[in-house]
Amino acid sequence: MSDDITRCPGGECPRRDDCYRFRARIVGRFDAFVRPPYDPATGACEEYVALATLEPTEAEVRMRAYDLWQRRGGGVGGAEADWSAAQAEIAAALAGRLRDGGE
Repeated sequence: MSDDITRCPGGECPRRDDCYRFRARIVGRFDAFVRPPYDPATGACEEYVALATLEPTEAEVRMRAYDLWQRRGGGVGGAEADWSAAQAEIAAALAGRLRDGGE
């Protein structure tokens, strides 16, 4: 997801700690909602972006693991280590794009 986002102020939204629009670290340009888009009457938010949807796909992990395999010179063995390292790198990159819920 781009760093160029519309930022949610969170307000009383019960989903804010799991929402990318609230948790994202602002690096580039951003706008902020004038008021939180969460509607307590309906319990819905049209702007909600679940953090779970940002989890890497198998294809993304596979591509990163392949890069790691190539960097160590290829060869037999180490596939599990490359896969785990790829998952960890991708997860760390996502975590780096998020701020703590209390910030």
